[in-house]
Amino acid sequence: MPESIQKEDWERFRALGSVPPSIREVVLRSWVRSRGRKEIETLKRAPSVAQDELRAIRNRNQRLRSAAQTAIRRAGYMLNDAGMMLLLCDRGGVVMEAEGDARILSRGQENHLHPGGHWDEDAIGTNAIGTALHLAKPVTISGVEHFCEAIQRWSCAAAPIRDPFNGALLGAIDISGPSGQSFGQVAAFSVTLAMQIEEAIRNAGLQEHRRLIERLLAERRGQRGDEIMVLDRFGQPVWSSADFRSAAGRAWGDEAGAALPLPPDAHQGDPGNLAARLRQVLPHADVDVLVERGDMLGVMVTLQRPGARGRPAPDPAVSLAQIAQSGAAMAPICAAARKYLESGVPLLIEGPVGAGKETLARALHLAGPLSGQPLEFLDCSLLDPETLRGDLIDARLARLAEAGGTLCLDEPAQTPRQAQPLLVQALARLARAAPVPPQILSLSSVGLAERMAQGDLRGDLYFRLAAATLRLPGLAERRDDLPGLIRRFAQAYPQRRRGKALRFTPAAMRQLQAHDWPGNLRELRNLMESLGATSLSGLVDRSDLPAHLARPAGPRREETLRDRERAEIAAAVAEAGGNMTEVARRLGIARSTLYLKLDQYGIPRPRRD
Repeated sequence: MPESIQKEDWERFRALGSVPPSIREVVLRSWVRSRGRKEIETLKRAPSVAQDELRAIRNRNQRLRSAAQTAIRRAGYMLNDAGMMLLLCDRGGVVMEAEGDARILSRGQENHLHPGGHWDEDAIGTNAIGTALHLAKPVTISGVEHFCEAIQRWSCAAAPIRDPFNGALLGAIDISGPSGQSFGQVAAFSVTLAMQIEEAIRNAGLQEHRRLIERLLAERRGQRGDEIMVLDRFGQPVWSSADFRSAAGRAWGDEAGAALPLPPDAHQGDPGNLAARLRQVLPHADVDVLVERGDMLGVMVTLQRPGARGRPAPDPAVSLAQIAQSGAAMAPICAAARKYLESGVPLLIEGPVGAGKETLARALHLAGPLSGQPLEFLDCSLLDPETLRGDLIDARLARLAEAGGTLCLDEPAQTPRQAQPLLVQALARLARAAPVPPQILSLSSVGLAERMAQGDLRGDLYFRLAAATLRLPGLAERRDDLPGLIRRFAQAYPQRRRGKALRFTPAAMRQLQAHDWPGNLRELRNLMESLGATSLSGLVDRSDLPAHLARPAGPRREETLRDRERAEIAAAVAEAGGNMTEVARRLGIARSTLYLKLDQYGIPRPRRD
């Protein structure tokens, strides 16, 4: 698009406020907005954010960047021959990605038309990116139409990108080139790219929604009496039972139950943060993060329907000794934890989501010298400067300061950057005020040392929390412990109708041992609870398992025929409780052959009754 004005028009407007008769309305209105910001009139380039801030912006906009990747790569190749560049920006006008002609990209760096450049109207005045985001409409700004003189060397066309599910503004796509060259159909091209990216977001969202429904069916198959809603990672409802909204409305005091009371930026695409917010506004609900192959897809919120049969009671407190006896991997961890506890040093417990960090923390509190004192959990993702200065947090810390006890910090890496120094100060005050220093436990599903090295976590906070570190393994690292853990959870969630512990056929046990358990102990607990509610006989075969577990699992590379036979015999021995006659019957072999197999594979013979 050609410029609607000449350089003299821009100069008279800047000096006298004279409005050029041929100026486009969209440019004039933007000039008026920009003229009120005296500090930007003489800028030679757009402001630029620091690298750590750019990294954070990219992380927050991973959904947009992933969806735009293919379109940007293809368009960048085309623009390389056209002498132009393409920029992907977040909704604040910060450039996240740049592709196109290498010479043009190099020239763009002079004005910060590159990743990190901040092109909001408030930052640099009239420009295609900032004006398109301000109006939420496609905009072309050519040459002298830019408010800052140093930027008039460019012509740019930008189009906003919206969330196809809720219409929220996500960012903008911009095509820029030297002023004066033919711009042709560039404006239409930018709009087409924005539409392609929105369609990619929609398709990715629909695929994820299907996966969420599959997880719902797998984890809650056949269970009745509850109201359930599934939300994707961005807080958008995917599915809900008929009366969920009215039940939720009663829970938070809104009979209409029109919408979940969440701030729009409470989760930023992180299901863990979303779950934390939901637990805050729905304290009586069960909020579970749905996981598939280690990827957190979304959140399931469960509310008990009035008059419905009660849910199984929560797991009773587990002692440190019981955790140590749950498998060979846990015994040395619990022994080390006990020594750290006796020394009173701040202890960091790291491990994947669902690995049992909170259970271990509660067991450590009960096993320690402060077991009779309070145990306070603090969700670090909910902390902000106002919260840390507020009465609620002061009251909780004051309680620990007076009585002693244990303070457990949940996911300290999610503490907002501006709240981290205040958290350091609060911990220092607590240590000084308490007559008996409280035990500090921290639970993290990410490596805090790595987060500190990346600049996401302050060093003084890290060293206050991690005088000693323990790592809990995921279930994929504890395959030998699985039969015992399965039996323990099966006893904790007995068959609903008859109150008997679940039993598993060898085929079902093999399938459970072959599963990777991305949700770890939490996933195992949910499965046992679901099977306990739906099993008619109490005997679970492979066909009774959810679809994602019951499908045949290919042998692992290191697995041989001997390995599979050994695992089958060991599982049958465990399932039959050591009754060799029953084991031989299940395996279809003579009892004498069974004893030969036991000796051959080094499987201990149970004591005879």
